[in-house]
Amino acid sequence: MSSYDLIIFDCDGTLVDSERVYSVITSELLTEAGFPEYTPAVCNSLFAGLSWSEMRIWLEEKHRQPMPENIVHRYTEIARERMEAEIKAVHGAHDVLSGLEGGNIKTCVASNGERGNVLRSLKVTKVLDFFPEPHVFTRIQVERPKPAPDIFLYAAESMGCAPEKTLVIEDSHVGVTAALAANMDVVGFTGTAHHQGSHELRLKEAGAHGIIDSLIHIPAILRHGKGWKKG
Repeated sequence: MSSYDLIIFDCDGTLVDSERVYSVITSELLTEAGFPEYTPAVCNSLFAGLSWSEMRIWLEEKHRQPMPENIVHRYTEIARERMEAEIKAVHGAHDVLSGLEGGNIKTCVASNGERGNVLRSLKVTKVLDFFPEPHVFTRIQVERPKPAPDIFLYAAESMGCAPEKTLVIEDSHVGVTAALAANMDVVGFTGTAHHQGSHELRLKEAGAHGIIDSLIHIPAILRHGKGWKKG
């Protein structure tokens, strides 16, 4: 019997290789708004795991001026236009999810992203084939986004599983923080294109119980039960 009843996957950067594309779009919009210092690399480092609504609050507080009124809407529209051509499923995602189908461990998605974009990215990459739409949870369904634990707790409750029997797969320090606050075990994931040298360190510093660079390692984690954790 597995130590876990549920695996919660983040979406962008974990199941769908989209963070690089989103960082480029964010950089373009901020440069247009008069902030050229936010290169794609800087955007990825600062904002990975945050929703655009949260980014907007952070930027307005930092620069003490409002962002363009339509910037979130424009981001959503541009992301939608680029999805089909520029994003793909993370290597190993289809195989791992296929292997989990029909087993004793439930799976779902919990993302800080805008719901329409999350569902569309999962559909374009055929990852949505493995999740009924009600098993895709997004920030609009809870009061507070990650790094608060709300979305993970809501997802686990909706799936009928206890937090202590839930494993989270996350690529951002924001998500790791949220999972720990929800009293869940969490694996930091570094296997997508946007990850750079310091990313593993940031996940470890956030408290990830372990790090994997490919989703294909998940079955081995499940075989080891909670013994895989590195203290």
